Amino acid sequence: MTAAAGHAGHAATLRDYLHVLRRRKWLVLQAAVLVPAAAVAFSLHQQKLYQASAQVLLSSQNLANELTGTQQTGVSVQPDRVAQTQADVARVPAIAARVLRRVPGSGLTVQRFLSRSSVTTAANADVLTFEVVNRDPALARRLVNEYASSYTVYRRNLDTAAIHAALQNVNARVRQLVDAGGRGGALYASLVEREQTLATMQALQTSNAAVVQQAQGTSLVQPKTNRNAILGVLLGLVLGIAIAFLWEALDTRVRSAEEIGERLGGLPLLARVPVPSKRLRAKNQLVMLESPTGPQAETFRMLRTNLDFATLGRDARTIMVTSAVEREGKSTTIANLAVALARSGQRVVLVDLDLRRPFLHRFFDLDGPGITQVALGRASLDEALTRVALSDAQSRVNAIGNGNGNGHGAAVRGILEVLASGPIPPDPGEFVRTAVLTEILEELRALADYVLIDAPPALHVGDAMALSTKVDGVLVVTRMQVVRRQMLSELDRQLASSPTPVLGFVVTAAGDDEGYGYGYGYGGYHARPYEQSEKEVAAKGRA
Repeated sequence: MTAAAGHAGHAATLRDYLHVLRRRKWLVLQAAVLVPAAAVAFSLHQQKLYQASAQVLLSSQNLANELTGTQQTGVSVQPDRVAQTQADVARVPAIAARVLRRVPGSGLTVQRFLSRSSVTTAANADVLTFEVVNRDPALARRLVNEYASSYTVYRRNLDTAAIHAALQNVNARVRQLVDAGGRGGALYASLVEREQTLATMQALQTSNAAVVQQAQGTSLVQPKTNRNAILGVLLGLVLGIAIAFLWEALDTRVRSAEEIGERLGGLPLLARVPVPSKRLRAKNQLVMLESPTGPQAETFRMLRTNLDFATLGRDARTIMVTSAVEREGKSTTIANLAVALARSGQRVVLVDLDLRRPFLHRFFDLDGPGITQVALGRASLDEALTRVALSDAQSRVNAIGNGNGNGHGAAVRGILEVLASGPIPPDPGEFVRTAVLTEILEELRALADYVLIDAPPALHVGDAMALSTKVDGVLVVTRMQVVRRQMLSELDRQLASSPTPVLGFVVTAAGDDEGYGYGYGYGGYHARPYEQSEKEVAAKGRA
């Protein structure tokens, strides 16, 4: 089970494994290309070797034994053992030395010849197959033919050696009897008969092995480029898949919204948000302002709707948005959510309290006073709040009031105001714990339907946990391919220690979530009804 496929105690399924291969497909493809390429390159640099083969038939019958009525003893009559024994006999150095003497100029030693040759038995026949490998095909044919012939000669010499020794022994005893004058005795007659029998057997003795097929051609046994390429592809695929699953097991990044929810204690998923386009990222623009009717903007309207359900029955008007670590997209998410809420007719105040790395002012091109200056008394809350014009898609920002003379007045529907961070204090952690900040947030809560607070990541500094005591709810933003499992576990422990309820989580970079079989390409489905209602709300606000 891989780290991604079998998470949170769930057994991995075939679909999980297929997702792993899909994520690591380039790793598998690289191995499937590089390994066979290396195999082909190795094959092309190998020396060419040719193989020639000859066959020898083994026979258990012997003409001398048949004619003289004698029985050969001491030899196994089991065919498989006879064949294997003869194959071993054929590998003796004496036969190899005879081959090299009869084929001069081979440049081989006995040991090298034996290492470049082989003798094998047939499964269902009394046949020995002799094979010789050499870089010269003609020399390979000559060597293997001589190898088979030398074996038959060696075998015949073995068969006649015992008869020749016995005949010499009988001849010696006959001469001894003659010299002793025992020519007419029974022993002499027996020895003469034995001598004649042995002489007949020696004359009729034939080899029990004969060459039945000499080498006529050769075959190229090295290199086998095609075979090596095919084996390389198979090996590359196996190796690539193994590396892919090993890499996956070592990779602790979270890849599915399901796993995020489980590691965050069963929090509900409120939305999956795709990665903003490169154009929007390059210009620090928001999709809800630049393309409010597009498919990506629809995900933030879904987030807005699900947030309404998450806060149903709760007086959760001040909501803090945080993440585990930086670069998870919390600032982009909260800014687009604020626009979506305002376009639905809510009065929204967006506050940048990420005093470590403030970013909201870039989305709205703000350079006025911020919340830190309000806390220090250097600017009023009216002066620091900047209203965002929602009537056009170009998101022009104007520092205007709400039309009642004081910049605020009674709550007006369909308004988005942004309170930037202002100058960063020397100790942001102490600033978020001050009573004056609590008073500012309470004042904002009385003015707006929603106060959205962009807080620092929770794992690096304690600012987010300190802010969580000043809000009504917490929203967690997590990004695929960035957040890791141990980070989520630590974030869950921190959130559990806070008295503020966590409303749910948002998954960013949802296009990388391969734990599900669908993406976010809505195609031609755009939010035309929302577009109309937002225009009507904007018109009422101007009126």
